[in-house]
Amino acid sequence: MAHSTCKLPDGAVLAYDVLGSSFLGDELPLVLVCGMSSARADWVRLSATWAQTRPVLVYDHRGIGDSTSPPGVEPGADEFTMETLGRDLAFLIGHLGWREVAILGFSMGGVVLQEMLVLPYHPTNPTPLPFRSTHVILACTRAEVLRDPSYGLQNVPEPSTRPPTNAERYERVRRTIAATVDPMWIEKHGKHIDFIIQGVLTGSPRSLHTINRKRRQLQSFDFAALLEKIPADIKVLVIHGELDQIIPFECSRGILRRIPHARFVEIGPEPGRLPSLQFGHNFTLYFPVQIWENFLKGFLSTSAAETIPPSAEAKTTPPALETAPTSRLAPATSEPPILSDTTANSASRGVSEPPPATAANLMDR
Repeated sequence: MAHSTCKLPDGAVLAYDVLGSSFLGDELPLVLVCGMSSARADWVRLSATWAQTRPVLVYDHRGIGDSTSPPGVEPGADEFTMETLGRDLAFLIGHLGWREVAILGFSMGGVVLQEMLVLPYHPTNPTPLPFRSTHVILACTRAEVLRDPSYGLQNVPEPSTRPPTNAERYERVRRTIAATVDPMWIEKHGKHIDFIIQGVLTGSPRSLHTINRKRRQLQSFDFAALLEKIPADIKVLVIHGELDQIIPFECSRGILRRIPHARFVEIGPEPGRLPSLQFGHNFTLYFPVQIWENFLKGFLSTSAAETIPPSAEAKTTPPALETAPTSRLAPATSEPPILSDTTANSASRGVSEPPPATAANLMDR
């Protein structure tokens, strides 16, 4: 199925898909915002699941995947910022005409989402949003620039005049994927990494020029002082795994300090909670998909004035970590299933039929 497009004011074009479109008008749409080097297909394990019960918007940031930079702009010459990407997101949702949405921003996507939420309070160019974000999930992200050089993606090379060999591309993707999980995940599921790598290598292009531009801009955003202005009627939930090797777990505390009404995900078996915090940066590769469906359903069922009933197992704030190195090497307590890109077609048809059996959902059974 061909993707849809949205032309931005500067001529750049965003590629997007609305999955579960048969639910439009009946269920709250969910918008998924990609990280630095990811494309919309990377959401497939959860987007295909979530689209069985609601509309789900997935899109590529400008200059990556099937999206383009402004016409006439050479590779690497599009001087976008994190704010630009936040304005792109707002424009896309406005283009769709949706009046209320839930939004999940992952990693850099969480930065982009926060940029969008504070646009009405921009010091020099305030921009009202033509829609209301009722629920926001900030996943494995941060509210301020990450200064610790031991974190972040350390293996993104600068673009070269020589095209990389197939072996170089393979190794680059392999290292990136390994960094987004944890050592125990690699030990248990390393045999499946080739399946994931091939999906990336044969998918839509991921420009190193664009990725490196994002990496540089992630060192210069500055919106933390505006976050307290986010309306309290927007329900904000923070999730972050203790095994994150890209963005330190402690960054979740920074978000909670800056957004007074935000809360950290609780631990427990009830809908709206997660079974543990033992997951790495790419949270989509952990836990059976039904857990994520119950998590989202529970969160979206609450309003800003409501809370999920507490339980004995629940945690409302991030637990303290003894040391960063220990937390980064701790064993996972769950059996995280593997990403697959073959479930996308069923969800993109906009119907609520079960996705086909894949390496991802077979491991959930």
